[in-house]
Amino acid sequence: MYNVLLVEDDLALRFIYSKMKTWTECGFRIAKQAGNGKDALEILQKESFDLIFTDIRMPFVDGIEMLRKLSEQNSTTPVVFASSYDEFEYARQGLILGAFDYLLKPVDEKKLAQVLERLKTHIEETSDTIKIEQAVSDVFSQLGISVDSSPFIYQTAVYFSEHYGEVFTVDDIAEAHGYSKDYFGKIFKKNFGLTFHEVYSRIKIAYAINLLRTGNYKAYEISDILGYSSVDYFTKVFKEITGETPSRFKAKLEIH
Repeated sequence: MYNVLLVEDDLALRFIYSKMKTWTECGFRIAKQAGNGKDALEILQKESFDLIFTDIRMPFVDGIEMLRKLSEQNSTTPVVFASSYDEFEYARQGLILGAFDYLLKPVDEKKLAQVLERLKTHIEETSDTIKIEQAVSDVFSQLGISVDSSPFIYQTAVYFSEHYGEVFTVDDIAEAHGYSKDYFGKIFKKNFGLTFHEVYSRIKIAYAINLLRTGNYKAYEISDILGYSSVDYFTKVFKEITGETPSRFKAKLEIH
């Protein structure tokens, strides 16, 4: 379940929102409530949420000012506004400031469901990006390499991160760098101490480990995501790098 911070000064509306089945049907739950933006900001200093669902006009700190302060803090938590027809200009300001979306009051559950489904996709995609960036960072650290140590290494890290969902070859990444395959291979080995295929495999397995840790994927699903020809080959590569099979690795996680 994704956790929602509900921000609304009207107690009756907070009660109505809390009784809507759409939240749980879409995989969300209202984890905490606040009566205005000031209280919400105080809560957000101590806790994190997957969504802030907020009214616009509220006492002390309204929704727009709250979003502005969150933006200044580089918050990445998605914000969805609930606004009346006569508050459209406020809602537009919110979208300019980076709000994910807005809904008109009274909130229609079908439209809320549409927003939540889009938001869920957004959260999952963002989570995947973080996982692959972490995998790249972990492997580079294991090799004693800083991502920012040279333009070549930085470009390589970016390419790995941006193309994790694709199956690419050394020819593809060499072309992206503007090198021939052979010349790229030599520079890569000089910088990393390993071949491109060795580093690429380590990054894919590091990403596989991050996916296994979520508990949401089976080995064959991860094998498909990473573009392996078969789950048996994925298992073989995983064991070569980690010393154990994906199922054994997952079992250890469940024990702990």
